[in-house]
Amino acid sequence: MGVFTPIRTPRASEEVFTQIKSSILTGKFQSGSKLPSERELTTAFRVSRGVIREALRMLELSGFLTIRQGHGGGAYVTGLTLSHVENSFLDLFQTNTLSMAEVAQVRLFVEPEVARLAALNFNKSHLKRLEDAEAAEHLPFQSEGERIARLTKVHKVLAGICGNQFFQAIVQSMMKITAEVVLTAVTDLEVLHGPGEHKALVEVVKAGDGPRAAQEMATHLKDFAKNFVELEKVYRRQMTIAR
Repeated sequence: MGVFTPIRTPRASEEVFTQIKSSILTGKFQSGSKLPSERELTTAFRVSRGVIREALRMLELSGFLTIRQGHGGGAYVTGLTLSHVENSFLDLFQTNTLSMAEVAQVRLFVEPEVARLAALNFNKSHLKRLEDAEAAEHLPFQSEGERIARLTKVHKVLAGICGNQFFQAIVQSMMKITAEVVLTAVTDLEVLHGPGEHKALVEVVKAGDGPRAAQEMATHLKDFAKNFVELEKVYRRQMTIAR
């Protein structure tokens, strides 16, 4: 099998992981396609089946593969989506590699620009999605998870219509981290964020006013950094107790 190079290093599973990942990223294995069997991979890489299984498991955990059991089973390539980026940043935060101060700083720089671009790109096809996101904040909710999802929806919709997928991935990542902290450390979400706080922002985006949209977003986020840096301390304590 000419796709792979035999492995001759102590950290064999990592080398297998790297080569298969590279083959997926360069299109040698398309989304939905099945990788060669464990036996074939063992022969191609000249490593043990245990090494292959460990590498496949790493690829599955990284979101590149789905392992199916039974008839027709095997390792199948998954489609890469923005959720891979979101989950990676959340992992970094949960392992204390990223801090909320850093997240807050990025939000203060990125989200006003996202709002500005969303206003400039706004058209009638976006109207219902944005208005529905704002209106959902006022509806009854079944859980705190549902509530925080609704309160962050406007941010996600603006990121989706700003026209920049990288910004969208960053915003989605920050919303996921924000939700993680809020659901763990906040007992009364109303203190931080109530319904209707996005109304002014939504209106200027609908009007296509980029500079005002950026200003409204910056105003909306002005207390974010201070509040969430303090909340991170509560979050870390809660995580320590949970362990």
